[in-house]
Amino acid sequence: MEPAGFRLVIRPDLWGLRGVTGVEGMISRKPRKRDPEGRRLAWWLLSPSVVLILAVVIGPLLFAFYLSFHEAEPMVGGINTRFVGLANYVYYFAQSDLFWPAVRVTVYFTVVSLLVELVLGIAMALVLNAKFVGRSFVRAIILLPWALPTVVNARMWEWIFAGSKFGALNGLMKVLHVFPPTYDQVWLGFDVPFESVPVLGPFLKWMGVTRALNIIIIADTWKVTPLVVLLVLAGLQTIPESLYEAATVDGAGFWRKLTRITLPLLKPVLLVVLVLRTMELFRVFDIIYIIMQYSIRVLGVLTYEVGMKFLHFGSGAALSFLVALFILGLALVYIRLFYTEEGY
Repeated sequence: MEPAGFRLVIRPDLWGLRGVTGVEGMISRKPRKRDPEGRRLAWWLLSPSVVLILAVVIGPLLFAFYLSFHEAEPMVGGINTRFVGLANYVYYFAQSDLFWPAVRVTVYFTVVSLLVELVLGIAMALVLNAKFVGRSFVRAIILLPWALPTVVNARMWEWIFAGSKFGALNGLMKVLHVFPPTYDQVWLGFDVPFESVPVLGPFLKWMGVTRALNIIIIADTWKVTPLVVLLVLAGLQTIPESLYEAATVDGAGFWRKLTRITLPLLKPVLLVVLVLRTMELFRVFDIIYIIMQYSIRVLGVLTYEVGMKFLHFGSGAALSFLVALFILGLALVYIRLFYTEEGY
């Protein structure tokens, strides 16, 4: 039997040992002594966090999963439940008049917001990665929109696009003599953009796109794009400058460097951005509800309306798990598209 340890084979082609056919050595490794006291201490230190997570996250999650298979209505002293199996899930797929329109609006909101944030985020990160006077100051102030609470951001944009004489944009248009003094544009309206354009207009109407929805996309993009810039900028700083220098010597221009060096090496960062933002956009609730209440029904607003306004806890729980399944499916698609044999 060989002594305890492991065999180390030093290959000449890897270590530069020219003329040496092979070197074989034995490095003994002492077995680690178990430290039961240390492990016990670690468990004691971790137990408060574990209990808190189980109580705050896992417990309500399991209870919501239980409710999704029941017809649950509030009653004095608790909740009256009746087992209905998959009826809550089947209802949304086959019978609900609100579910699929909400899915279409959510998909539009997610896709458009994500594309705009990615394009702006990558472009701004490329600019901030270059050397110029005041770069540190610009990097600092660009994060201010992201630092704003969502409620403050929503109320600010609601005031800007208010369809009255008190709206900031209407006031600016009057000062610039674009609008007459007596005219007030209703910015947060429900008219469909490009409605008169063949094919595009009917498609946008079918998707549930309105002017108000596009304005909310602007508000959300303004707040979250700095986060995308921060993540992409961190990824850019890990790319060796020597790659760009070699590409310059080979005659590569900006576009070729971007498509052959920058974007491929940013795949891990872009995957994180895609998964993170898709999760947040697909379950968006706060900014839409603050500005438009129930007027724009994305899946997050519909879930809140069913569960908290009409108090159908079982149906609301089922809808929340359907949203989670949609997000999980999209995350798996992203990982499959970005994954390679090298890792990403």
